[in-house]
Amino acid sequence: MCSPCSTESGLYDAAPAARIGDPLCGGGRWRMPVSSTRAGDVSQWGAAYGASFAGLCAGTIDDVLGDVDGGRLLDVGCGTGGLVETALARGIDTYGVDADAESLVLASRSGPGRLCQGRLPQLPFADGSFETVTANFVINHVRQPRSAATELARITAPGGRVVATIWPAGRTEWGGLMADVFAAAAVVPLEGGRLPEGEDFELSCGGLAGLLRGAGLRVTAAREIEWVWHTTPRALWSGVAGGVATVGRTYLAQAPAVQRRVKEEFFARVGSGGRDSEVAFISTAVYVATVAACSV
Repeated sequence: MCSPCSTESGLYDAAPAARIGDPLCGGGRWRMPVSSTRAGDVSQWGAAYGASFAGLCAGTIDDVLGDVDGGRLLDVGCGTGGLVETALARGIDTYGVDADAESLVLASRSGPGRLCQGRLPQLPFADGSFETVTANFVINHVRQPRSAATELARITAPGGRVVATIWPAGRTEWGGLMADVFAAAAVVPLEGGRLPEGEDFELSCGGLAGLLRGAGLRVTAAREIEWVWHTTPRALWSGVAGGVATVGRTYLAQAPAVQRRVKEEFFARVGSGGRDSEVAFISTAVYVATVAACSV
């Protein structure tokens, strides 16, 4: 059977959006529009993400892969390939798709020939191509989450599984830190924007479960996952300074004097033990597992 990632694809959707309430955004409750090209050097974005927030997002991988039962798996929004690499190491026939070309270059080190470029809500795969489809912190970062959920269901084989995670609403340790840093540095927020009418959903177990149920999927589990994210001040700062997520784009949009204050405030709060000392943040995600309808 040929690889499902053997054909090239374009970038279909409008630019994705990030919810300001998630840990990568620094607090708040609205979504932010994301430009089609990230601020700064796009060739450095994937490396900055891999060195910083990829570790945060990896905290749910064991749960996401916990109920995989054979067949082909597609990780939608695979980023720099952490879930793909873990799944392949466990003997799972795994593929990945992401909108960011630079992230795919980094991910290809762990999944050569198994990755392709594409963006929700129009992925370059036939109906029912995968027995398992995962979307780890993806649905809360797209402009059309309901359309995205429908697309995940479309490419899942009858009786197959769709597993998704999102950041829940509310202030987290990491998001709270950056909200305090930005406030102390007098950061000017980026202009926010709502999702298209009819697309928004509540960032909770019930909200994500309802979204996936509306796509025709049967919910089998909905819960919150909690873990401790271990990182270093240097690694964290590389993500902010590299323009990763809304927190990074907000930083890069500031005047040089404000950027200097942000850096000073950041390291004053987390760098007292040295830039390579360990810091830890309690992190929480919403996890929902579903099953696709069987053919009649």
